[in-house]
Amino acid sequence: MISFNLIFFIVATFCLIIGNELIKRKFLLPVYVTRKMAHFGGALMVFLSSFFLTQGEIILFGLVFVVALLLTRHTNIFSSIQAVKRKTFGEVFLPMGVILCALFFLPQDVKSFQFGILIMGISDGLAGLIGEGFGKHYFKLFNSRKSIEGTSIFFLTSLILTVIFTSGIDYKILAIPLILTSTEFFLEYGLDNLVLPTIAAYLIHLIL
Repeated sequence: MISFNLIFFIVATFCLIIGNELIKRKFLLPVYVTRKMAHFGGALMVFLSSFFLTQGEIILFGLVFVVALLLTRHTNIFSSIQAVKRKTFGEVFLPMGVILCALFFLPQDVKSFQFGILIMGISDGLAGLIGEGFGKHYFKLFNSRKSIEGTSIFFLTSLILTVIFTSGIDYKILAIPLILTSTEFFLEYGLDNLVLPTIAAYLIHLIL
C-alpha cells in the first residue's frame, strides 16, 4: 500500500518541477539556471524524504521520476530542465542516482545516504551553476574540460559538508573532497548525478 508520505513527496516534487517551469517561462530564465534550481530542489526533497520514507518508498519515489522524465524527454513539457543543447541525461540520472544510493545505504546508514544526496544537490549543483554562469578560466585533461571557478566551488562545498557530517576538522577528511572533485571532473553527460551520491556516501561511511 502506498503511504501518504510517499504520495506527499511525489506530488510536492512534481509541483516543484511545474513551478520551476512556470518561473522559467514567465521570467525567461536561461535553462542552466532553471536546471540547477530543479537540481537543488529535487535533492532537497530527497534529503527530507529520508526522514519520513522507507528504503522501498525512496526507491519507488525515484522510479516515478525516472519514468516521468524519460517519457517527457523529447517534449517541451519540462523545458526548464530538458531544453539543453549539450548532450546530457543528467535529469534522468539524478533520480537513478538516488535509487542506487538508497539500495546501498538504506536503511542501515541514513547519514551516509544524506551526505551523498547533498553532495549531488549542493556541491554538484553549485559547481554547474557557477561554472556555466561565471566560468572564465578553463582547463582540460584528456577529454574533460571544466572551469576553475566551478571546480573550486565543488571542492569548497564538499569540504564544508564533510566537516559538518564528521563534526570535526582533520587533515584526513581532505581526501573526501579531493576524491569527489577528481571524480566529478571526469564525469560527462550528466553521469555525475548517477555516480557521485553513492561514491560520496561510501567515502563518508568509511570514517563515520
